[in-house]
Amino acid sequence: MFKTILIPVDLEEPGFSRPAIEVALRELDRDGGKLHLMTVIPGFASPLVASYFDPAAVQKAHQAVDQHLVEFARRELPDDIQYDLSVHQGHPAERIVKQSKKVHADLIIMSAHHRGRLDSALLGSNSARVVERAKCSVLILRRWDEPEN
Repeated sequence: MFKTILIPVDLEEPGFSRPAIEVALRELDRDGGKLHLMTVIPGFASPLVASYFDPAAVQKAHQAVDQHLVEFARRELPDDIQYDLSVHQGHPAERIVKQSKKVHADLIIMSAHHRGRLDSALLGSNSARVVERAKCSVLILRRWDEPEN
């Protein structure tokens, strides 16, 4: 049983996180354990990208994503589960690792996106970067029903 589980959520594909939540609910210590759901807004943290947006627009986007995460948690999590939510800006893998340290996660559960082989070979995946850098256990869930490229 784990006391602190971090689950990165891709709000563009909300169903993609359901298997991670199901596993987390089985693995969470129900006596004082807590889930931490997070999502990352890529891009705005880059000075080049941010220079094209009014700070008020960036703040409005952040608030909209925050509200979507709140709605997602209300839909997907049972009422008796303790959880925290957070929205971050930047590179997903870096933000996930940073957040896992901040909340003292003892487990990160995330679903692996199956992208093309070339993408994985050249860029690496966010899940692979998290596994390499996280100081806690990481459980990567694969979807076997996706076609291979």
